[in-house]
Amino acid sequence: RGINRDKDANDDLATPAAVMRKLMEMMEIVGHVSDEVRPASSVVSNGTRSITTATTSDGADGDSMTQVQMIAAFYSLIHLHRELHAKDPDYRDKLYDDERKDDDVQLDEMNELAEYLEYAHWAYECSYSVISHNCRVAGLDLIRHDTATEPGRVGHFVALNHSEKLAIIGLKGTSTLSDVLTDLIAIPKEHAGCYFDEKTFAAPAKNASESEQATMRCHEGIFTAAIWVADSLQPMIENLLVPLKYKVVICGHSLGAGTSCLLGLELRSRIAAFRKNYTDLRVLAYASPPVLSYTASKACAPFITSMVNNSDVVPRSSVSNLVVMSKLLCRVNESLEANGMSFDSWTSLRKYYDEHTKIDDQLLLTEEELDAFFDETHAAPENDTESLFVP
Repeated sequence: RGINRDKDANDDLATPAAVMRKLMEMMEIVGHVSDEVRPASSVVSNGTRSITTATTSDGADGDSMTQVQMIAAFYSLIHLHRELHAKDPDYRDKLYDDERKDDDVQLDEMNELAEYLEYAHWAYECSYSVISHNCRVAGLDLIRHDTATEPGRVGHFVALNHSEKLAIIGLKGTSTLSDVLTDLIAIPKEHAGCYFDEKTFAAPAKNASESEQATMRCHEGIFTAAIWVADSLQPMIENLLVPLKYKVVICGHSLGAGTSCLLGLELRSRIAAFRKNYTDLRVLAYASPPVLSYTASKACAPFITSMVNNSDVVPRSSVSNLVVMSKLLCRVNESLEANGMSFDSWTSLRKYYDEHTKIDDQLLLTEEELDAFFDETHAAPENDTESLFVP
């Protein structure tokens, strides 16, 4: 298999106690990276973080922000974006235009994305009869429908288009509390076993040297779900679909999109036939959360297409972006203090709110200052070994 594991990954989330341990581990990670804006002192003891709230600056530790300061900074940031929008309604869209200026999406690609978005939507359907009817109308033969809801598992279906020799795997996004738990276990877990170069993304050779082999990090909860689906579908794919020369397209939305990406990666690592080209197995992911480290996410580009709707929060939901938000709130707080605005009580916060509801040209941070902040914050992502990205 492409990724070495000491045990079945699903064992990690097999019991409520295991899920709780992972959630506590995730809370510790979030607590660690957000200490700069934590509204109170925090102490870790026996694996548990205790939090004491503070209503004045007297309760702050070192350079940390008080609860009042954090709320003031957060409100000021929202107000700043309202002012920027009033000044330039296209400000936000320009950011996305700059990001996608090198993209050249063809009309046939957009038509395909529209078609498979419908299949990704079907994956949310719990009724076998409904999804079976949908498949018949579309000329597909439904051969599998799983409505799994446990943490570390995702519902999915498999349908075949016999005339085109095409297998469609649709994976369900977040719709239950168990799905939310899978999402929340966003621990960047290191996995070894795949190596990268300009042309190959595959399982390592048996005698691959240490320099040839690269480790990657992935979203632990979603990777656990992908491994479970891969274990379930690999025998059918490897022993039936591949010999019959069926191509495979995996699609999903949200949690289903992240699982689709990691499932495609895992199947490509496990099944040699899929490593001969980039057309026999492809992934179409809609609003995927960040699930892979930077190098791995870039290496997946030839067989994964991700679609993000401008400022959708899901593809930006990661621990590393929480760090960015923390730094931005600190930057806003510095600007407030530089302008003589300090907050030592809820009364002062309310007064500030009442006096700063009007949209005007007095920007707390200019567009240029914001651009410089983000350029510095997101510089050299290839050197960031802890963060996760959308493939």
